[in-house]
Amino acid sequence: MKKVIVIAGVTGSGKSSLAIELAEQYNGEIISADSVAVYEELDIGSAKPTKTEQNTVPHHLIDHAKIDEIYSVADFQKDARALIDEISRQGKIPIVVGGTGLYINALIYDYYFDEQELVAIDESLSNQELKNILEDIDPETSAKVHINNRKRLIHSVRMAKTHGKGKSEINQANKNTAYYNACVFFLEGEREKLYERMNKRVETMFELGLLKEVEDLNQRYDKLWTYQSVNSIGYREFNEYFLGNRTLEEVKELIKRNTRRLAKRQITWFKHQTPCHFVDIYDQKFKYNIEKKIDEFLKD
Repeated sequence: MKKVIVIAGVTGSGKSSLAIELAEQYNGEIISADSVAVYEELDIGSAKPTKTEQNTVPHHLIDHAKIDEIYSVADFQKDARALIDEISRQGKIPIVVGGTGLYINALIYDYYFDEQELVAIDESLSNQELKNILEDIDPETSAKVHINNRKRLIHSVRMAKTHGKGKSEINQANKNTAYYNACVFFLEGEREKLYERMNKRVETMFELGLLKEVEDLNQRYDKLWTYQSVNSIGYREFNEYFLGNRTLEEVKELIKRNTRRLAKRQITWFKHQTPCHFVDIYDQKFKYNIEKKIDEFLKD
């Protein structure tokens, strides 16, 4: 089973810089597991590694998709696994870096994404009828799909009828089935210090020209705010600003608040969904402790 190192953590915890140091030390290449940095043109708000940092060691899946494309978890799983195969063949260590928990779990566990032909269903059925069918076969997915989201209802029913159970049940059964031998670290620390760090990070983004970046995108793309790519923290908050419903200071404070909330969700996810080593970034020996565990991991 191929070995993979994963550096996860809350937003702004220093994942990228740590990963670069580890990649240099362990002859590794970095695979980004960031659902925003994967898009071209979203640079400042996604806090992408700089071009200099990206040139220090090979980085993958940054600027990988066009801003108007839909890049799914299944796309990431497929692309990242191909990269892990290639990096491993070269005798190097794949180092996956990011805070998107679903991306990481879908990669290192045997998550299932349907690629085979699904059975046909009667598409003249009403949304309520589709909802009832889905509720009978896969109530967990049914609870997540709004009755007016007809496209997703049809797809979910087709999948449930094809497999006799839903994707949620399939992935629940497989979530503890390892696809790789992964050593996962999650960077965290004292909550108030982390929040202060996140707030400063947002201030720095504005100093680097975040407003100008979004203004240029808003002028360039007529349908910008319908794109999946900008439905992310650091970008979506600007929509109301351009509509005249929010001040720039309100945008900034909203990004800070949403970033803090994201950090809470990230911590909860990794505590309950992904077995990992929690690392306090304010411990002076935190990097030494990580290196020690990696040395043991690579020896096995």
